[in-house]
Amino acid sequence: MKSFAFNLALAVALVSSDAFMLMSPTTALTTAPSITSTLPSPLHKYHTSLSSTLPADYSSSSSISSVVPNGGGAPPTRTTGGSITVLVFNLVKNIVGAGVLSLPAGVAAFGDAPSALIPAVSITVLIGLLSAYCFSLIGRVCASRGATSYREAWEKSVGATTSWIPASACTFKTGVASLAYSMILADTFRALLATAGIVMSRTNTLFALTGTVLLPLCMLDDLSKLAPFSLLGIAGMIFTVVAMFIRLVGGAYAPVTGRFIADLAPAVAPSFGTAGWRAAAGGQSTILLCMLSTAYLAHYNAPKFFNELKDNTVPRFNKMIAASFSLAIALCVAVMSIGFLTFGKNSSGLILNNYSNKVSAAHNLFTQ
Repeated sequence: MKSFAFNLALAVALVSSDAFMLMSPTTALTTAPSITSTLPSPLHKYHTSLSSTLPADYSSSSSISSVVPNGGGAPPTRTTGGSITVLVFNLVKNIVGAGVLSLPAGVAAFGDAPSALIPAVSITVLIGLLSAYCFSLIGRVCASRGATSYREAWEKSVGATTSWIPASACTFKTGVASLAYSMILADTFRALLATAGIVMSRTNTLFALTGTVLLPLCMLDDLSKLAPFSLLGIAGMIFTVVAMFIRLVGGAYAPVTGRFIADLAPAVAPSFGTAGWRAAAGGQSTILLCMLSTAYLAHYNAPKFFNELKDNTVPRFNKMIAASFSLAIALCVAVMSIGFLTFGKNSSGLILNNYSNKVSAAHNLFTQ
């Protein structure tokens, strides 16, 4: 699984995610940003129950479409910009990055039996719904205040004297995330190049990638132009999920009998026990909660998405959010469930590290 095809799929997914991160800090401290150079600050917080967080109108809703709010004033509608479909691709890729591959380890932190997925999946869906609601709220504020950035929305609703707080927080968050993505990209592309017979140092690989791929992506003047790269990134993540699913149902990593078990160190081999759904009541489940608190974090770009949406009314914005977060939740649940059901307690922080690296991509994917 850590073969050329897997590294390539992961690399494509990471490049588009890193581009979103790198585009944001460059304009975070702008006092009066334009539509194409906006930057919000994270406004993402989960609570213990959906009903205590949402207004009464939404507390009994069961779908994302009914969770995100409607209305919110009459913003100046754009006649140009990205379509809902284009921005869905971008938002899904902005949400779903390499961090999703750590979610099986979050379940393994408190459980080692398949039933541990019951509370894990429930929490994952709940936090996804809350995140969608909060993302929509930012758009509503921008609409009602006529703001084009989170900083401007803050200035018009809270006050100008403290508007540096969200701008600084957003710059710090996206800067650290970009650094993390760069570290992963350097290792991933170095491995890809080595597979192709090209030997480069980690530093040179990172500089070459940043200068020839990431910088041009960051220079794009609006999010809609990132759609093809976002689509490639989503395809890379789906490829990873499909490959993991094939290995799960094919029994290639089944305890004792799996044909790749001999390739694995004991620390990454499948391990299952009796700690199921009841184990979620213990303190170790907070590890998964911490992971999920940022799993859907793309809120620093919410004003940018709202202002670059064609015919950017709040209902259309909510429709884009519903589709994007539905797909993001589905990908998170799929990776978390498949990874944990394959390796149980020994699920690694990067689940791909659990798989054998001694088989070719084609053999790993398509043979049973």
